[in-house]
Amino acid sequence: MNILKLLADLAEVDPTLYDRLSSRRAAFAPLSKLGRKAALAALPVALATAIVPAHARDIRTILDSLNLALVLEYLESEFYARALGLVAGAPSVPAGFFPAGTRPAIETIYRHEQQHVRFLERVIQASGGTLPAKPRFDFTGSKNGAQAAVFADVFTNFDTFLQVAQTLEDAGVRAYKGQVGFLQTDNSLLEAALRIHAVEARHASHIRTMRRARGANVKNWVSATDASIAVPGKTEAVYAGEELVNQFIAGLRQVPFDQAPLNTVVAVAKVAEAFDEPIPASTATSLVSIFTY
Repeated sequence: MNILKLLADLAEVDPTLYDRLSSRRAAFAPLSKLGRKAALAALPVALATAIVPAHARDIRTILDSLNLALVLEYLESEFYARALGLVAGAPSVPAGFFPAGTRPAIETIYRHEQQHVRFLERVIQASGGTLPAKPRFDFTGSKNGAQAAVFADVFTNFDTFLQVAQTLEDAGVRAYKGQVGFLQTDNSLLEAALRIHAVEARHASHIRTMRRARGANVKNWVSATDASIAVPGKTEAVYAGEELVNQFIAGLRQVPFDQAPLNTVVAVAKVAEAFDEPIPASTATSLVSIFTY
C-alpha cells in the first residue's frame, strides 16, 4: 500500500484530513516505536479513525473563524477595560488595585485588544457577514451570581487578575492557531490573523513576566515547570496537550526531536516548550462560556 499516495488522494477529497491527523499526533506517536511491518499494519487503523463521515466534520467557514476571533477579542478587551474602570455601570476596582508601575502595561494591552476588535468588526462587515452579539461578561465566573464564583476576587486581588489575564491570553494564542487551517484560502486574512496571534503571544509573555515579578513560578512561555493556575473542571483545557513532544508534518513524517543530541529527559521537555499547540473552536468556545452568562 502506498500510504503517502493514499493520504494525498484523501486530502484532495477532504482538505481537513491533515488537520485531524495532526490533532491525533499523540495517538500516532507510538507508531514510530514499532517495527516497519507492525507500523504499516497499524497505520490503516489509525487512518480509519481520522476519516470521519462528512456530517461529523468541522465545516467551519472563514466567517465562522472570524466571528470566533471577534468574540475572543470582545472577551479580552472587556476584561482589561473593566480593570481600568472604563466600562460604564461595572463595579469599580478599588483604589490601589494596580501596584506601582503596572497600569501602563495593562492600558497598552487594552488598546491592542481594542484595535483587534475594530479590525475584525470591519473585516466581517466588509465580507458581508453579521457581527456576533457581544456576550454579557462576568469575569468572576459566577454567571452573574447564578453559581459559585470561580475567580471571586478577580478585580480586587491583582494576583488573581494576572492569573485570569494569563489564562485568557494563553487560550487566545492557542485559539488563533486552531483557526489557521480555515483561513488558508485567503492570504490576506491569514496574514492578519497571524499578526494578531503574534501580538497575543507577546501579551501572554508580558503578563507572565508581571506575575514572575510578583513571585509566581512561571516562565515567559508555557512550560511543565510553571506553577499550575488551571482551575479543575473549568480551565484545564487552556494547557491540555501542551506537554506533547511529537510534531508531524504532511505525510505523517515525524520530526525526529527525540534523536541525539536531544535524547535526554530534560532536552525532550524543552521540545514541548518549543511548540505551542492549537485548540479547536469548540474548546475555545467552552472557555469563553466560563466568563459569560
